[in-house]
Amino acid sequence: MPFVTRTLIAVLCAAVVAGCGGGPTSPSGRSGATIAGTVQVTGGAALAPGSSAASGLTVSIVGTSLNAAVESSGYFQIPGAPSGTVQLLFKDAVVNATVQISNVGSNQLVEIVVQVSGTSATIVSEERTESKVTMCHRTESGETGSYHSISVSQSAEPAHRAHGDGKVGDKVPASPTQVFDQNCQPSGPAVQLVKSTNGEDANNAPGPTILVGNTVTWTYVVTNTGTVPLTNVAVTDDRGVTVTCPGTTLAVGQSMTCTGTGVAVVGQYRNVGTATASSTTASVTDTDPSHYFGRLPDDDDDDGPKVQLCHRTGAGFYVLISVGVSAEPAHRAHGDGKVGEAVPGSPGKVFGSACSVN
Repeated sequence: MPFVTRTLIAVLCAAVVAGCGGGPTSPSGRSGATIAGTVQVTGGAALAPGSSAASGLTVSIVGTSLNAAVESSGYFQIPGAPSGTVQLLFKDAVVNATVQISNVGSNQLVEIVVQVSGTSATIVSEERTESKVTMCHRTESGETGSYHSISVSQSAEPAHRAHGDGKVGDKVPASPTQVFDQNCQPSGPAVQLVKSTNGEDANNAPGPTILVGNTVTWTYVVTNTGTVPLTNVAVTDDRGVTVTCPGTTLAVGQSMTCTGTGVAVVGQYRNVGTATASSTTASVTDTDPSHYFGRLPDDDDDDGPKVQLCHRTGAGFYVLISVGVSAEPAHRAHGDGKVGEAVPGSPGKVFGSACSVN
């Protein structure tokens, strides 16, 4: 199924899913065709964050009670559609457009491309086939999303797998220690770690600013996100932080908070927590980084003269910063220097413009 971006285009599919025990049925168990697709709207509708799909957009089959909300990714599906002529209505606060699909077969997959603009919708291409597969489709919600059963054309399967979908019995792409059960729900062991620095989930730099010498408190929330109990639960940190946990087991859905402390050092700091656990079938692990920026007390002294220095970060590269003159000796002791000066610890190297090392 094509995934079209930045156009007023909807990619729609009408399909039937073969049931487990006999004749064709839809994923919901209702007989009939399935209308599905991806909606892309870049004008006239409120946009969902990070998506070109319209927020609040719905799709319904005129003359029936069948309808579906459009996901943030733009995907929708309506099972149990009637055969014959099917009229689709796209609607939200500003969009109110219909398009008609003729001669829909009860065992047929119809793929069409529709241009939608305000109150008009026009089919610009159409392809029909009887080939179809059932997949566990990943919605765009949370870090790993949730899954539900959909029907797609065989030609669309590779694109759906690239999106993070799979079939019943396959490993879950976002959690390879689990497999999809008959209801497209991940089954098996899984663990999730969320690490915070001084209460901030600082996955990206710079994170909270902390005065050098002050206490840093890291929290590591470990959750059993799988379907089996976990044992031997432990958390470690790549920067030598001692992490203490209140227990070593987690029931399904249970969480616990582990803690570690340290003393803030100057500059950009990053550390990564790792949670590990065991189950009767497999071992699981998850990681999560966190950051902070260590500031010297005189770094923001606006009352005195300033000096610009090439500051050595915790990651080993240099950035240009402005500090109070009184703070310069401490920064030089840390390994900082000025543009044009020799780089401490790197014979023959000097600080270039923008603190590049030449």
